[in-house]
Amino acid sequence: MKGANNFRKFHGGIKDEDILDFSISVNPFVPGFILQVLRKKLQNLRRYTYIEWVEELFRKYFGSNCVIVGGATEAFHILGWTLMEDAHVIIPTPNYTEYERVATFKAKEIIKVNYVEAKEIELDILKNVLETTATKLKKHKKIIVITGNPNNPTGIYKDYSNLLDWSLNRYGTDVIFIIDEAFIDFVPEKMRIELDEKIYPNLILVRSFTKILGLPGVRVGYVKSSQFKGLFEKYRMPWAIGGDGYTLLEAIVENKQNYEYFVRQTQQYFAEQRERFSEFIYYPSLTNYIVAKVGDVKKFIAKLNKERMHAREMFDFGINDSVRIGLKKPEDNEKMLDFLILWTKEMKG
Repeated sequence: MKGANNFRKFHGGIKDEDILDFSISVNPFVPGFILQVLRKKLQNLRRYTYIEWVEELFRKYFGSNCVIVGGATEAFHILGWTLMEDAHVIIPTPNYTEYERVATFKAKEIIKVNYVEAKEIELDILKNVLETTATKLKKHKKIIVITGNPNNPTGIYKDYSNLLDWSLNRYGTDVIFIIDEAFIDFVPEKMRIELDEKIYPNLILVRSFTKILGLPGVRVGYVKSSQFKGLFEKYRMPWAIGGDGYTLLEAIVENKQNYEYFVRQTQQYFAEQRERFSEFIYYPSLTNYIVAKVGDVKKFIAKLNKERMHAREMFDFGINDSVRIGLKKPEDNEKMLDFLILWTKEMKG
């Protein structure tokens, strides 16, 4: 297996604050009620804030099987050191590279399979790999499938309910699905299929507030699982969300209607922005980021940097001719759109 450090460099974000950074996929807007309370967070920064103090109220709004964690990353690390031990971990590709990194901690085997064909995710491919892997298993061994939905980097959203039904009926909880829904809030509600962890004891849902609230510096998220709720309660770090994360959660539960309104407005905004970029979108994204096929990526990025903009290379995803673009505010998107138009003209000669 590759060493964990090989994965460190494969995330978006740049240090230069003067460059328009399209390499990160976070909401360019932050709700007013969040900004207001974060300005007053000093009180919580000067004390130990226990997750349990806010978790009971949080569960009333987000579900009784929720466990608050220090961002999705803490959830993945807990899983990497515990549930993935001696497991056969299936990772569909392309996907977020952190899944493979945490699997290297303890997994017996990592199985990667490309499940994208003709610009769509084909779950039958994943089903076939599951069947093949299951035939090799000894009794009481585990198979874990970990993936993002919507997928990162493509932005494709998929209904996993039929696959979950099939797997649960055939393999019970010997096959566990970890579905990372970090970008689910960007998917229009009418197009979503909400998965119920009470129906699927073999399911762990991982969610984050970082992306939808545009606050990557605040590390707070949660998991939902009926069977593994206790695992996360046992292994999560004390005070992992810090004073700012605690302040954020308090604000969300105290302003739940405002939060939900903000999410709906965000979904509408990015649907409109995706439409503006429609001629450049390679995969059918339903999120706040798109993939654009640009040919010579190194040349594209170099020229983009000269215009004081940046996008995310996708070499680590196994995609060598495209970039991922995290959409931003209208005036910023206009600059990227103009650049893509000029770049396309140059490519055509």
